[in-house]
Amino acid sequence: MRSYQGRDPRGTMSGVKIIPIGKPRTVRQRILEALGDLLAKQGFDGLSLDLLARTAGLERGVILRHFQDFDDVVTAFGQSSAFWPTVDELREDVAERFAAMPPRAQLAHFFKATIRGLLARPRTLDILAWELMSRNRYTRLLEYPRVRSALEFFESVTGDVPESLDLTAIVAVLGGAAIFLTVRSRQSGVFGGLNLYDDADRERVNRALDLLLSGLIREAETRQ
Repeated sequence: MRSYQGRDPRGTMSGVKIIPIGKPRTVRQRILEALGDLLAKQGFDGLSLDLLARTAGLERGVILRHFQDFDDVVTAFGQSSAFWPTVDELREDVAERFAAMPPRAQLAHFFKATIRGLLARPRTLDILAWELMSRNRYTRLLEYPRVRSALEFFESVTGDVPESLDLTAIVAVLGGAAIFLTVRSRQSGVFGGLNLYDDADRERVNRALDLLLSGLIREAETRQ
């Protein structure tokens, strides 16, 4: 049974909290939301404080009363839960039993939860699609917070993880795959026969992650 069709998911996924609309926004939130909309629609070329001010419908000076400069706005957006899942969100559905899970399950959960969190953030997926085509200081500012989030998550992994297991490479490969697959599902619906908005297809990916992490840890253990 399909929970979503095509490239414009507007419902909610089971177990994923969507930030409710309709609540009063602070000026700071208004600025960050305007930046997110701007990035999702136009990408990274031509970004400027003046363009953001026009998009937000605010004077340039108003923005500078809330942020040091434009880089500070981009950094704050990258650190916001509206853009990227927090560690607490990633662990939310397994928080009480996370410490008891074997390392392979903890590692696999990170990628499963990241996929789920990204699918619940279509604007983020649109921004990531632009990011694949453009590399500049703003893309790097958005990248730093999510790298720190990954490091924070993996620092909480319990149990005996083989020292020979190259977590940096694993995060780069599987994290990159998670981003690519979610972006492609958002943009074109299907990649390699998989649509991650389809519950059955997403479960296939989850099983593949379980097998991959189990195999990687088993291989690392044999080399110790």
